[in-house]
Amino acid sequence: MFVRAIKIAKKAMFPLFRFEQVNEALFRVFVIGTGYFINRNGFFATVAHVFDNPTPQTKFRFFGFLPDSVHNPALEIAEVARDDDHDICIGRVQTISPNYLHFSRVRPEIGKSVCISGYPLAQIQNNSQGGLELSGVRRYFQPSFVLDYTRSSCDNGHGRIRMHDGFLVRDVGLFGMSGGPVFATNGQVLGMQGSVTSPRISTGGAGRSIAVENAIIIRNELILNLLRKNGVRFNLLGNF
Repeated sequence: MFVRAIKIAKKAMFPLFRFEQVNEALFRVFVIGTGYFINRNGFFATVAHVFDNPTPQTKFRFFGFLPDSVHNPALEIAEVARDDDHDICIGRVQTISPNYLHFSRVRPEIGKSVCISGYPLAQIQNNSQGGLELSGVRRYFQPSFVLDYTRSSCDNGHGRIRMHDGFLVRDVGLFGMSGGPVFATNGQVLGMQGSVTSPRISTGGAGRSIAVENAIIIRNELILNLLRKNGVRFNLLGNF
């Protein structure tokens, strides 16, 4: 069902790397989330919370469309605009991105099939040349469907409260998928992953219990409002 859409999405999405310089000889590297290009001039969308709490030693970098291709050297990520209240950030990489995603005008109906995506479970190692081995940084796609519309406040752990306004999907996103595009079977973006719900417990008569969580998706309208406000070009398809 999503084979064609995944082929479109994987050419425009990428992992976001955070570098922390510990001393002259040591730095730490993490995949903090996912971005996706929205025009050919290197502008991309993601969530604001992945850039929280930087230090003077913090750098955010683009390493390419992993695992297919690595951009060497890595490129610095610049912030263009953000809507902290709704957890949206627009960034830019100084590169030409011939493949980028189109936004849908259509608000997804409850029950609609969607696919969530991102870069969880990243494995980063040092290689023999003194660089990074990135073959363990891989994309993840999870077909799902829309459960309901929702608005939910989210605490970043440092006192910053944001509102995730959009819709719930059945499946849960993993760490590293924040900011990843959520798209329809035609490859058009319907929103992006913001967070997950708090666990709820379903208990059966035999004493068994299941913890249930769902991904919370930030709706397109909020992303497009920020793009329009800052004069960033994007592509919009479909009709209301």
